[in-house]
Amino acid sequence: MNKKYIIFLPIILLIILTIYIFTRQSVSSPSTEPLVGNDADEHGCIGSAGYVWCEVLQKCLRPWEEPCYVEISDEQMIKDALIAKHDWSGENIKITIAKNDGQYATGGVGSETPEAGGGIWFAAKVDSAWQIVFNGNGIISCDDLIDYPDYPTELIPECYDSSTGKVQTR
Repeated sequence: MNKKYIIFLPIILLIILTIYIFTRQSVSSPSTEPLVGNDADEHGCIGSAGYVWCEVLQKCLRPWEEPCYVEISDEQMIKDALIAKHDWSGENIKITIAKNDGQYATGGVGSETPEAGGGIWFAAKVDSAWQIVFNGNGIISCDDLIDYPDYPTELIPECYDSSTGKVQTR
């Protein structure tokens, strides 16, 4: 029986010593390696996880999972084009869209305050951006349509020809 203890005693001591050494090393020597995921930027985005700050959406996102842009409606783009054309403040501008086929559109523009009045507008999409062909009241000059020869005649069937002084059918 003593022989069994003599054989197992050194093995048990060796196991205890090994456990003691390894646990002491992990406690006594902290890792100098940077922790994965411990690289948050000033917005809290963790770059090592693929997150970047999206200023437009005001949040961290992974660009391959979610694009960093806001879809802008045709109505908003046309309103922005009108505001830019006339250098309006845009605070009280209201537009309506009567027809929009994706390439050409028409509607009305006015102020949210009824006493300000309004007018009609025609727009064409050029290189993914809406351009104002005409806006206002009255007859449309044929000169306004020179850059838009394919503007649908069902939307603008006539225009004023300043060289002849007459309204002409398109």
